[in-house]
Amino acid sequence: MTVSSITTSRSYLTRQLSDMSDLLAEKTNQLASGKVGTTYGEIGDRRLLDIQLTQEVSLIETYQQTITVTNLHLETLNLGLERLEGIRQDGKSALDTNDFVIQSDGQTQTQSRAELLLNEALNVLNTEMAGYYVFGGTDAINDPVATIDQIINGDGTSDGLATYMSEFSQANLGANNNGRMDVSALTTTPGPVDSTFTVSEDGTHDFGFDIASVTSNLTNVNLTGPAGTGTDPDTFDVQFTGQPNLGETIEIELTLPPDHTETISFTLTAATNNEEEDTFIIGADLEETAQNLRDLIASKLEEEAQTTLKAISDEWAADNFFDTFGGAEPQRIDGPPYDTATALTAGGGTTLSWYTGRNDATTDPRTDKNAVIDSNLTVSYGVRANEQGITDVVKALATFVAADFSGGTATDELYYNQLSTNLRQILQPEGVDQSGVTDIATDIAITSRTVSQTDTRHTQIKNTYEKTIGEIEGIDQDLVAAEILKLQNNIEISYRATSIVFNLTLSDYL
Repeated sequence: MTVSSITTSRSYLTRQLSDMSDLLAEKTNQLASGKVGTTYGEIGDRRLLDIQLTQEVSLIETYQQTITVTNLHLETLNLGLERLEGIRQDGKSALDTNDFVIQSDGQTQTQSRAELLLNEALNVLNTEMAGYYVFGGTDAINDPVATIDQIINGDGTSDGLATYMSEFSQANLGANNNGRMDVSALTTTPGPVDSTFTVSEDGTHDFGFDIASVTSNLTNVNLTGPAGTGTDPDTFDVQFTGQPNLGETIEIELTLPPDHTETISFTLTAATNNEEEDTFIIGADLEETAQNLRDLIASKLEEEAQTTLKAISDEWAADNFFDTFGGAEPQRIDGPPYDTATALTAGGGTTLSWYTGRNDATTDPRTDKNAVIDSNLTVSYGVRANEQGITDVVKALATFVAADFSGGTATDELYYNQLSTNLRQILQPEGVDQSGVTDIATDIAITSRTVSQTDTRHTQIKNTYEKTIGEIEGIDQDLVAAEILKLQNNIEISYRATSIVFNLTLSDYL
């Protein structure tokens, strides 16, 4: 063997040792990391698929981060709506028509219970989760709903519900507290031959009572008017030309504001005494009998005005104060004076805004808050505290709390009974199987289910992608371990061979 051959062999052995050493380092790294390599180039011809799947996994993780936040909001909303529905049901029980007991503070026991429920409802509506007020329609920086004291009493510069109720009450009851009606004095022809009085509305407006109809079977009594629906102001005359008979009646039907579609009526009966309710005494002559009927009609108008009409007036006031959804401006009585008012006027600049969350015009408040949870899937779950279902709960409780029954009179009790009955119907309208709060909760529950199902699907797909990525980028640890052992053996043998070659001199060769 020539010297050049020996030199070549040594170089070859050195290169082989270096290559095996590099391969051993590579295999050791693979065993430690569990992957084929640290670059896509080391993966081979499946690198494009690996890149695509890695991008999909990253995108899914982004969606899942959004889902995590969305689930927090949805869970908070679900809990809040569940409690609001409970408050609505508890509120129906609190508005007990048979529990008129005045406490030392002037409130009834039921008003105290309603106030506690209202305060809890307002706290629920101001729930904040990670900077998001869930009943504010969209991201907000302040509580979207005012405090109970502000709602009822105002804030010193803007008027609250109590002021609204007072002004509407004055406008509907009028200066005579009888529903804006005028009952004239008797006009009697000497003898007396006849005696007449007139009942009339005080003007053209929607406040107070409207006369719908008057019917009578009273003998010797002539009725003139009313003219009928659409006539405003309306009026009717009652003329006595003689005495009626016992048991004969006159019935008066009135319509109630604001739209005058709801009616009340009372029937008055001729009698020898007034021991029974709604009876007028047949007097010594027709003038005395006419006066008795006139006074009874005036008394009934006052009674109905201060009970039935006042309760309706409170509802009307509350509707105008609370119903602001979609940017609607609250309307208030155009006064002072209020007891002769004939119209409403815009009250946005003088009325406390009980709800200050997002309130622009929309047909779907759910779109106030959106979350992209998949490439072609966006869920919407915005809720506004002034949506009708929620507003009805706040409105009914606040109106009941703000009402004044402190006089404790029989009239106050009748007013209490009528108002509590009306407000219970707001909380649970007749013929409605599901409350407005439940309607909103159903929307949120559907969204929650969609988000949950999407999250499950993301997890399944992500697991599949990661498994495939693992197969592409991963190694067979047993195989690599075996290769490392083989390399270690080969390197050891090569080192021995190289050592022999490196130590071989020319004299040894010769």
